[in-house]
Amino acid sequence: MKTKRRIISALLILLIFFVLFASYYFILHETRHDCSGEDCPVCALVAICRNTLRSFSIGLILFALLLASVARSFSLFDTRVDSARAITPVSLKDKLLN
Repeated sequence: MKTKRRIISALLILLIFFVLFASYYFILHETRHDCSGEDCPVCALVAICRNTLRSFSIGLILFALLLASVARSFSLFDTRVDSARAITPVSLKDKLLN
């Protein structure tokens, strides 16, 4: 069951990357097309591709903020200096017999 779920997840990720790449490529390729006027189908498709890229980028930003807040709550970004972990002769197990 786990391998089936992993395969489906990998296929969904590949599909998302394909959609993003295809949208980006289509926008780059059709930016200077011969527009037929107000009801141009190419312009409508370029607008759809822009909205797709914009929505994925907003979702990615929100996911990154969520991940950062979860990591912060679990103290993964602990920047405090812990004096108990400092290198001392005792932590190096040196005998001070002099």
